Amino acid sequence: MAMADPGLGPWVKSLVAANPGPLTLDGTRTYILGPGPCVVIDPGPDLAAHLDAVEVVLGEHDVATICITHYHPDHAAGAEDMAARLGAPLAATPETARLVGLETLDCPLSEGATIEFGGGRLEVVPTPGHCTDHVCFYWPEARALFAGDVIMGDGTSMIAPPEGDIAAYLATLERIAQLELSVIYPGHGAPVEEPVTKVAEYIAHRLEREKQVLEALAAGADSPPTIRALVYEELDPRLHLAAEGSVLAHLAKLVDEGRAIVEGERYRLAG
Repeated sequence: MAMADPGLGPWVKSLVAANPGPLTLDGTRTYILGPGPCVVIDPGPDLAAHLDAVEVVLGEHDVATICITHYHPDHAAGAEDMAARLGAPLAATPETARLVGLETLDCPLSEGATIEFGGGRLEVVPTPGHCTDHVCFYWPEARALFAGDVIMGDGTSMIAPPEGDIAAYLATLERIAQLELSVIYPGHGAPVEEPVTKVAEYIAHRLEREKQVLEALAAGADSPPTIRALVYEELDPRLHLAAEGSVLAHLAKLVDEGRAIVEGERYRLAG
């Protein structure tokens, strides 16, 4: 499925891969920014039909760069195939390239790097928390952020060990809150038209979840499954393991801060 907002100047088109699920919502989004030369953000999973659809939408437009937000296969597995199809360079952080297993990295990305295209430029914003290599792409001319898995169109992002880090994620959300934004384009779900409100809600949600984990510990729950049962009531059983991963991430933060103690696989409040 492709959606476009062509206007008279810069535009955004998105294509949704056929990989729906509890964590991917309706599927992973690949974004095409223009006018040409275009930028492609997150090639998506290695699905021939999806890569075919990107080629069709691009048509005769030149592609300046293919950008990757992070290494997860639903965002990056199709990268090398797409680069070969389009004859375009790949841009990612060296860590992302290593984790994806890219044979070549044409445009190594780091904080402060910019990517030029027909609609202006993209600024690379390091955004760890969901995983360590995650970056977002900020388009100042459109006041738009391409957020990968940091922000979702519906629900919240998955933050779970060993790669998820709640403290880093909260810092990332605070950093995003400082950007001038009119819209956030998430890797999953519809565009976020009220980004300031959304980011504030995300921060409040994580702080409330931390409070709930502390309350569960105080009530005697001492493991991710028992804490999850208290904190996530009436949760779809398909999401139990994901929720326990989120609990583990909060527990790791509390242990690091000295507010909780772990002994073996059991947790308790400090003091």
